[in-house]
Amino acid sequence: MSADDLPHLQQALNRAGASGKASIWLDCSALASMPAAAIGLLSDYHLRFQRRRLSLVLCHLTDAAAATLQLLPWALRPPVVATLLEAATYCRSQPRLAIPRRPAH
Repeated sequence: MSADDLPHLQQALNRAGASGKASIWLDCSALASMPAAAIGLLSDYHLRFQRRRLSLVLCHLTDAAAATLQLLPWALRPPVVATLLEAATYCRSQPRLAIPRRPAH
């Protein structure tokens, strides 16, 4: 991944966030490395999605990319799992916060 790819990643995350899905799984298998700007972007979207009660889960990271993500403070780090199946399992295990409803009139 290079700096030129960041706008494409941002567009993809925006589309995924607007999809109506409760979770977004990002398959990182094609990434040999993850530059600091990409890590910052993923961290920002992780927090943004959390505020909207969405999960961003990264999977298929290389050891180098996973180690780089570990440098982030825990609260800023998106969850990392090994496979898409584990992403599904992880998301099912995470209770979504109840969204308050207006009382019926």
